[in-house]
Amino acid sequence: MDVKLSARSVMAIGIMSGTSADGVDAVLLELRSVAKRHAPRLIGHVHRPFPRALRKVLLEPHALDAGRIAELHFALAGAYADAARALPRYRRASVCGMHGQTIWHAPPPARTPCTLQIGSSSALSQHLGMPVVGDFRGADIALGGQGAPIVPFAHWFFTLESESPRLVVNLGGICNFTYVAKRLDDVRAYDVGPAMMLSDAFAELATEGKLAFDRDGVLSRPGRVIERIVREIAAHPFVKKKPPKSTGREDFGRQYFAPLFERHRRERKEDLARSLLAATATILADAVRRDRHIAGGIGSVVLSGGGARNPMLVEEMRLRFPDAEVTVASAGVLAPEHHEP
Repeated sequence: MDVKLSARSVMAIGIMSGTSADGVDAVLLELRSVAKRHAPRLIGHVHRPFPRALRKVLLEPHALDAGRIAELHFALAGAYADAARALPRYRRASVCGMHGQTIWHAPPPARTPCTLQIGSSSALSQHLGMPVVGDFRGADIALGGQGAPIVPFAHWFFTLESESPRLVVNLGGICNFTYVAKRLDDVRAYDVGPAMMLSDAFAELATEGKLAFDRDGVLSRPGRVIERIVREIAAHPFVKKKPPKSTGREDFGRQYFAPLFERHRRERKEDLARSLLAATATILADAVRRDRHIAGGIGSVVLSGGGARNPMLVEEMRLRFPDAEVTVASAGVLAPEHHEP
């Protein structure tokens, strides 16, 4: 792949709100160069939770009419701007990248491949007084891609050649990975299945809304893995699909997890909570093992995203990658709170 890059330094803002719909994250980065692979300097990070009512709306986008979608398109731009303006020295940035909030995603081989993220880049640009780059997922689908994950080039660029190859795993609502090879042409990246989407939904159900997620593994820590539940989730048609592939709430939202939880309602809550984490780790390990394009063994696995904060999920990952060093990024752009929370 012939990638032409400029040697000049740049400061940029990145804004993300993911499938978990828990809030907005904004970071300010300084890149010494956009021509040479290196880890950028993280200047600041801000997280702004969504109000409970807004989160509920975003988790059920199928119920929105056109007028409400249009309202949210501009309201979210305001929320993104508030987060960005809270960053230290945000005015020094020359550009902002904004992912937007996904409300529908139907990648190839859908009859009409499409994706829709709300959060107006034009409105955000006016709020911040700088150029805003957006519609990343739409651009990728227009080129025949899956529109997710959208960060494999960044994973490659931010990894020194001496640290390659390694596996960078994003544990957001959905689990995806990037196989960071030495050469850009050999990089592999795709969604493999659910991550915290199922765990979050179960935590809220099991605690009657007291927990929005399994914080610090408090719910799953005393549990044991029920293998038949792991096998059931791993048998989902999306999991069995060959890459390239991407997914979201269309496959693993309420229409999937509500019947799943009902079928296993007699199990101990802690056992079901632990089994959901084990399913994510199993699905990832199986996907990596099956991928013939991933050369040799994986020596290093770096976990990021919100799920990397759950020690029980980290433990399940280490069990399934016994020959690799499995770590949670503690600082920089790959730290869970900075990556794709």
